Amino acid sequence: MHRVLSLLVVCHLAAVSACTLAKLQQESGEMEGRIAQKEQDLSQLESRRSALLAERNQLLSEIDAKQVTLDDLNSGLERLRRENARLRSDNESQQTEKQRVELEIRKFQAEIDRLNRDDRVPDKVKRERIESLKKQIKNYLEIMLTQ
Repeated sequence: MHRVLSLLVVCHLAAVSACTLAKLQQESGEMEGRIAQKEQDLSQLESRRSALLAERNQLLSEIDAKQVTLDDLNSGLERLRRENARLRSDNESQQTEKQRVELEIRKFQAEIDRLNRDDRVPDKVKRERIESLKKQIKNYLEIMLTQ
């Protein structure tokens, strides 16, 4: 009888161990799947960030390379704003940064719109304001690139 009881206990322990091992293997597989998904999400996010940096760099080179009109500045800012909107923000600090960038871009665009609507300003003054705005945008983009 003692032998049968010992055999039952050993079998029970073996069954419990096998179930525990199977459960651990299942959880491990699920974790590997979640890790693979997170790596894919990270890769997509890095790709979008690279696109945003490329857009910023392109806008910087455009600002440096040519006489920029208000429409050129506005379209460049609009491209930058769209790229910023595509970025996913997974935490509060990323969301805050995204909103801050959006606000800065909108302020620049509002200044461009104001200059476009103001017919009372002589062309020379308008060109000076455009150059000033161009420098402000360039400085802002350079600061963003260092962050």
